[in-house]
Amino acid sequence: MKLANCPQCGAAVKFHAANSVLAVCEYCTATLMRHGEALEHIGKMAELQDDPTLLQISSEGSYKGVHFGVIGRIQMQYEAGLWNEWHIMFDDMRTGWLGEAAGEFYVTFEKTLPLSPPPYTALKVEDKIDIGGRYFEVSNLESAKCIAGQGELPFAVGPGYEAPVADLKLGDEFATIDYSDDPPRIFTGEAVKVRELKLSNLRDPRDAPDVLAPKHKAEAFNCPSCAAPFKLSSGKIQTYGCASCGAVLDTTNSKVELVKKAQEAMNFPLRIPLGAKGKLEEKEFELIGHMRRGSDAGFSWSEYLLFHVEDGYRWLAESDGHWTLSQTIGRSPKVLGLTAFHQGERYDHFQKYQSKVLHVLGEFYWKVKVDDTADVDDYIAPPHILSREKTTNEVSWSAGEYVTPEWVQQTFGVKTPMPVPEGIAPNQPSPWHETGNQMWKRFGLVSAIALALQLWFAITTQTVHKESIAILPKSENSVTTQPFKVTGKGNLAVASEASLDNNWLYLGLTLVDPATGRVWRTEQHLDHYSGFDSDGDRWVEEQKSGLVMFSDVPAGTYQLQVDGETARDAKDAVSATLKLERGHASWLNWVLLQVLLLLMPLFAWWRSKAFETDRWADSDHPRNAGNDDDDD
Repeated sequence: MKLANCPQCGAAVKFHAANSVLAVCEYCTATLMRHGEALEHIGKMAELQDDPTLLQISSEGSYKGVHFGVIGRIQMQYEAGLWNEWHIMFDDMRTGWLGEAAGEFYVTFEKTLPLSPPPYTALKVEDKIDIGGRYFEVSNLESAKCIAGQGELPFAVGPGYEAPVADLKLGDEFATIDYSDDPPRIFTGEAVKVRELKLSNLRDPRDAPDVLAPKHKAEAFNCPSCAAPFKLSSGKIQTYGCASCGAVLDTTNSKVELVKKAQEAMNFPLRIPLGAKGKLEEKEFELIGHMRRGSDAGFSWSEYLLFHVEDGYRWLAESDGHWTLSQTIGRSPKVLGLTAFHQGERYDHFQKYQSKVLHVLGEFYWKVKVDDTADVDDYIAPPHILSREKTTNEVSWSAGEYVTPEWVQQTFGVKTPMPVPEGIAPNQPSPWHETGNQMWKRFGLVSAIALALQLWFAITTQTVHKESIAILPKSENSVTTQPFKVTGKGNLAVASEASLDNNWLYLGLTLVDPATGRVWRTEQHLDHYSGFDSDGDRWVEEQKSGLVMFSDVPAGTYQLQVDGETARDAKDAVSATLKLERGHASWLNWVLLQVLLLLMPLFAWWRSKAFETDRWADSDHPRNAGNDDDDD
């Protein structure tokens, strides 16, 4: 660390990094240029504008296991709001940048390339740019202006410093091209989650109320259109929609200025009141803004902006009683045709439309205006949804998840009843999908149990008697078998099999208990016919075997009386084999049970397919129940 004295006020000025060429005196805000050991006073730096950042000079953190400290800051302003670039220095003496914008953070390092990037004026959103042999996609184009600087910086900046900037993405990687210098400066790195940075020595919002509220008291009291009072939750807010008269107010100036009078009165209910609070991921978010948007496809929806001082912003969207909780994502999904991939999940393109802002209430972190438009593409993997919004200068992605009206009521303490959802939302989970899965699992379980029992009965089936008899044509046949013993209790099956050839056989079966005189009667019909039709094709109709059952036969000694009859014009006797079995398991009954069990999951599957057909009927790619690409 090098120490010098400010030539303006004499206060000590510290230089932590060897590459720092500019510092702003923290006492008198003099801008000091470093020339070796000497400092040159080149003017005063403008005051920083209020924003809700909790970072400050001397804040600390960790990136990829290496500790860093914040040594400088550049505050930038662009059409939609503010962002901060924090100059950071690592323990290994490297320096880099921690970008902070709308609750998102990026760590980047300056990179030198052999070839300069394309001119700023030649770039368009979604262009591909070669950076070190890898192609990044342009996600944002902004003509920014430096408002103020603070601490140590590696190059000279000042208020009014113009910086045309292109932001680029490649998966989780991030890059920025700063066109304020020639050649342009290139910074590469990645988006990071604030929790991963393990930040410390932050500003305490309770000790710095001006961080969370505007300096100018006039901004906190009256709407210049209707004089209604209003309060801002964050100094970062750029736009306020007056709930009383519908005026859209620009809050960035010291005097609140009326930007535009809303063109239409609010003719839809506010489902959640402004100021309502609810816990998301164990952190309390406050609802600070409401925006009504419509599409060129004829539908409209509401978007509620939620704010937390550390975790930034979330969106809660409502359409026809359906709700989705979402947030902006730093990594752009991979898109192949009509399919997008995000965090290992596949999303299918649902619809493309143009959205337009219809009405604004409350606070927003960018300068939203009535009639602002964006091209939107929705990709779904219920209950999740990805939305891509593209304007002339920016393309952004958000990821959302379907939530129930009951969840919204409970989370935000809404007392008034929520409307019953109408129709099917693009990312609404199918109630039949999970039901069908459960039914298939139950079918598999019950079917396996039934099969195990069937096999057990087949293995343990006991043959108590087997006998062959001959049935003569043109005569009445009556045969009584030898006595046989039956143990246990239950049913007694008689399996019959006959040698038939273009003939039929009737068997009248009587089970007799000689000791008690009790009888059980049943009968069996068997046949076999074959021949050739007029086309010379052979046909066969046969039932050479059969099974009948005597019910509730107790243990004892029995005889079977068989009365048989066959066709009178038959030439040969018919041989029939009779086998009596105790504990016989009928496979036909098992098959019938499987069919009955299968009806339930098949019904759920059909309902799931019908649900998806109805869902996709509202998309750009209607599907039918037989489409193999349907999502269950």
